[in-house]
Amino acid sequence: MRSGVAVRVLGALEVGSSAAAAVLSPTLRTVLAALVVDAGRVVPASVLAERVWEDAGMRPATSTLHSSVSRLRRLLEPGAGPWQVLLTRAPGYQLALAPESLDVARFEQLLRRALAAAGSDPAGARGDVAEALRLWRGPAYADVEAEFARQEARRLENLRLEGVELAARLDLVLGRHHEVVPDLQELVLAHPLREELRAALVLALYRCGRQADALQAFEDGRRLLAEELGIDPGPQLRRLHEAVLRQDPALEAPAAPGSTAGAEPAPATGAEPALATGAEPAPATGPAAGPAVGSEPGPAGAGTARPAVVPDALPLATTPLLGRSEDLERLLDVLERERLVTLTGTGGVGKTRLAVAAALAAADRFPDGTVFVPLAVLDDAAAVLPAVVRALGLPAAEGPHALAAVVAQLGAGRALLVLDNCEHLLDAAVDIAALVRRCPQVVVLATSRAPLRVSGEVEHRVAPLRVPAGTGVEDVLGAPAVQLFAERARAVAPGFVVDERNAAVVADICRALGGIPLAIELAAPRIRVLGPAELLSRLDQALTSGPRDLPARQRTMRATLDWSYGLLDEPTRRLYRRLSVFTGGWTLPVLEDVEGPGVLEQLEALVETSLVTVGFPDGEPRYAMLVPTQQHARRLLGDDELEEVSRAHAEAHVRLLERAAPQYRGPGQVDWLQRTELEHANVLAAFEWAMAAGEHATAARLTWAAWLFWWLRGHVLVGRRCAQAVVDASAGSPLEGPSALVPVRARIALGAMTFAQGDFPAATGSWARALADAERAVGVDPVEREEARANCIAGIGICAQVGGDLAGAAEAHQRAIELARDLPQDTYGPWIVRLNRVWLGTVHLRAGDADAARRQVESGLALARRDGDRLATFLALYNLAQVEAGTDPARALRHLQEGIELSEQMGDLANLAYFLEALVVLRASGAGGGEDAAALVRLLGAASAARETVGFEVHNYYLSDGVGRDAAERRLCDELGEQRYAQELAAGRRAPVAESVRTAGLVRPVTAAGPSPAS
Repeated sequence: MRSGVAVRVLGALEVGSSAAAAVLSPTLRTVLAALVVDAGRVVPASVLAERVWEDAGMRPATSTLHSSVSRLRRLLEPGAGPWQVLLTRAPGYQLALAPESLDVARFEQLLRRALAAAGSDPAGARGDVAEALRLWRGPAYADVEAEFARQEARRLENLRLEGVELAARLDLVLGRHHEVVPDLQELVLAHPLREELRAALVLALYRCGRQADALQAFEDGRRLLAEELGIDPGPQLRRLHEAVLRQDPALEAPAAPGSTAGAEPAPATGAEPALATGAEPAPATGPAAGPAVGSEPGPAGAGTARPAVVPDALPLATTPLLGRSEDLERLLDVLERERLVTLTGTGGVGKTRLAVAAALAAADRFPDGTVFVPLAVLDDAAAVLPAVVRALGLPAAEGPHALAAVVAQLGAGRALLVLDNCEHLLDAAVDIAALVRRCPQVVVLATSRAPLRVSGEVEHRVAPLRVPAGTGVEDVLGAPAVQLFAERARAVAPGFVVDERNAAVVADICRALGGIPLAIELAAPRIRVLGPAELLSRLDQALTSGPRDLPARQRTMRATLDWSYGLLDEPTRRLYRRLSVFTGGWTLPVLEDVEGPGVLEQLEALVETSLVTVGFPDGEPRYAMLVPTQQHARRLLGDDELEEVSRAHAEAHVRLLERAAPQYRGPGQVDWLQRTELEHANVLAAFEWAMAAGEHATAARLTWAAWLFWWLRGHVLVGRRCAQAVVDASAGSPLEGPSALVPVRARIALGAMTFAQGDFPAATGSWARALADAERAVGVDPVEREEARANCIAGIGICAQVGGDLAGAAEAHQRAIELARDLPQDTYGPWIVRLNRVWLGTVHLRAGDADAARRQVESGLALARRDGDRLATFLALYNLAQVEAGTDPARALRHLQEGIELSEQMGDLANLAYFLEALVVLRASGAGGGEDAAALVRLLGAASAARETVGFEVHNYYLSDGVGRDAAERRLCDELGEQRYAQELAAGRRAPVAESVRTAGLVRPVTAAGPSPAS
């Protein structure tokens, strides 16, 4: 067996030296742990796979296991072999480590040796057990969440407690009762049902001359056993109690070793506490139990080198902490540097669980112990420090005396103070800050839905668990929220598995629950009676009840959120309710447009209390509510308030879109398209409200302001649905008065959406009807009438183009230019002029007149560049590329590459598909080598993916070259071979848009005449 590789599992799993431990992924940690539990023995591959993946509801291929083992092997032994640590041994794998290289093996070896030597060499045995306990850094397998590891951790915790009890017994044999009393007090508090530890404490107190305290320690244990288990103390503890009452001489301390020559140590019999190896331990609290665990007591008479911190037992976690390994690592790093850390986050997000996990994992950094102080039941900030006093086991103290008592107890000791649930006691923040200042080595870790807002505080936000971004099984299974859901579902339905059949629905459930652990834990057990699809449809019901042993405020999501809501003042409560009308988030300017100025203070309070989240998707703050929080806020809205705020929300988004619409045609296109994309869910919510409320004019204004955004971003289906709904609702409206053109514009938008879908008869009909209505309308603004007419005629022109009526198309485009030429700059006029010049060029190109086509397109391009209009620019570039493909292919290539970059900037995937395919057709005849051909095939794959994402051609007025594409595909397939062609095509379909754009930019210019232009 090789000993050069160190593996440690008594704490977080580590490989390598503690100073330079290797970082393992969660999967590799689990694989290594599954081998460690049978270290030295062969673990069959089937058993290994079951341990690693079955608990997560996964059934991996054999290759997945082999791949994981291979990666682990290279990590354990960098190099190419021969392998000496992780060996392949039929029918599986063997981990070959010497005991000194595996902490758990060394621990068990030392504990066995200590047990064997306890009667003959108590000093040597005490040294062995101390060395064994020093190997513990925290709960065994602390960061491995699989069931097999939890079972092994429970076994090892039993052994650790046996070691602690053996250490106590040996200390008493060695006459160290004075030194061990403080440590035994801490251990008994941490493990109140372990009778061996209590017996050791009773005996130590008696030997220190504290008979009354010894009897009280027995009485505390007797009462606890009766209340918790309904039983009396065991015979050993009862006999010890009787011996203390009669002051039995057999209880006297033995002489310290070496005090009398040749003296034999006292035998480990009679009243001495024996080591019970078969008893079930009380719930363990890990290293937080105190410094006696794993530390050698100092010599007698050395005095007190540290304060006696008596901690409350940390809450026992009955389920594993899933999906928080990165959070835990970051928090531990913060605790290493900072002294006042507040975990903040929405109710039910798991702040307490993370705080307890961090306290356990960091216990070795706090030799003077950990104190856990639950504050949820308090209702007065002045009671916080007295609660800390009680947690320390000190006599009751109030007011300034409480701070003095805590400072006197903690002093300069290195201790961790965990203050749980501070959000309703924020006025105590000043006292907490004072405690931190006066105890220079104490670290305070607080949990709260809002920060304390005192000097020196570091806020550590606890976010919901990550939910799946997509619906693929791999992506779904990799999301921590899904892993938690599956774990909790299997607790009530052992056969439940997340697989191809239900992955998408489970992902939807976790997204609807916002990744909030409490919400997931409330919903998942309903799998015992509901399938995933039905559970998704009944989520509100699923969140109405939870485990009876949780605090009342955590038994339902509503109770959890009611708790937070109750801490707000009335203006903040009002804003909280009204924010529920937003969908997909909001910005402060939009919120102020809905609610009026002066809401920043209330918004900040909601962010601080974690009822509102804040992100920076475009570099600016954007606020949102998690889905369960939004649903809670919506339920609090009365009908009148809902109507009022919904109207304000819709009108604000109409105003926002009307400001944005002109920007889509100028240099601000990219920014405003992105901004509208972020608001799109709100836009649709506003539209739905307007239609349901009968506010058809509002819906029509919104549709007219949004249609070009829908076109450019490929939201054609939703655009057509909205436009058609407005047109239908406006049927029969009189065409007179200032608003007569509102339904006309809805028809223009409908024409654009149907044209983008390739429904040319519907598009022609919509534009023709809109033109007739615009011309018949009376009492309207003349400029608005001409703008509407020019729009309609331009649309009729492009429909004529794709229908082959080139003369009709040319006439329509020329007429649109004439109508739009004199329109003001802030109307659609200049945009219509430059677009129709480009489209006139397309007509000439279709007719075979390349020179006339170039003149018109270059004229439109010049206007587009002058006004910073990327849309008209890339329309012109596409046409110029086609004009010049046969005469100047290098220049044509540059046009296409520029158009591709502009398409990415605009987020116009439909346009990107045309350009990528045109580039491939242009270059395929001179591909010149396998790598160049492979790059072109990847671009074909990217074009196909872009088109499928949008679902429609959209830019149907482009003159595409299907024949040229087919020829290019055949040529590239012949050059690469069918297998590699298919591989590169698939790679292109998967590639991010930015990578495809970069690939297109690297395509080399054509040096010889390329293919003929598409015309």
